[in-house]
Amino acid sequence: MNDNGVQQANYNNDGATGVNALAAGVAASASGTDSLAVGHGANASANGATVIGANALGTGVGSVALGQNATASAPNSVALGSGSVASEANTVSLGSAGNERRLTNVAPGVNPTDGVNMSQLNSVRNDIGSVARKAYSGVAGAVALTMIPDVDLGKSFMIGIGSGSYQGYAAAAIGFTARLTDNLKLRGGASLSGSGTTFGVGIGYQW
Repeated sequence: MNDNGVQQANYNNDGATGVNALAAGVAASASGTDSLAVGHGANASANGATVIGANALGTGVGSVALGQNATASAPNSVALGSGSVASEANTVSLGSAGNERRLTNVAPGVNPTDGVNMSQLNSVRNDIGSVARKAYSGVAGAVALTMIPDVDLGKSFMIGIGSGSYQGYAAAAIGFTARLTDNLKLRGGASLSGSGTTFGVGIGYQW
């Protein structure tokens, strides 16, 4: 154990060489200031590093490595669990590439910087899906309205039906066009889809 710069006995382990450091375990080493190494071969070489577990390694300033062979190499990084690797600053790692872990029993997030759980993600996904279905149906309804033929020249009134489909969503429409004068035309219609009804009306004057 190293107390205030003076190296002292440490259960027959002289691995605490950093100021105010503590090393406990065979071949454990705590060379960083205020570092802690506990476990066979544990190595806390950075200032403020805390490593617990056989061969755990903390080389990032203020890093934490908990578990056998856990490694925290970036500043303020945290590696939790056997074999976990935290190589980016200010991150928490629960595994390593190809050896990921799930985080279970997570409460729903409340504050802006909280994490979210699958229940919250599924709720968002369902909301997005609902909006998408309504949007697809709305597009199908608009297409159906445009398929209704216009009134021909020399005629005064046209009523017709149309249909449309978009992304697997279908709609049917009924509408009319009235030539009120040679220069004035009125058009209106409505379409029906699985997500609701769409209405439209327009009037135009030409010369």
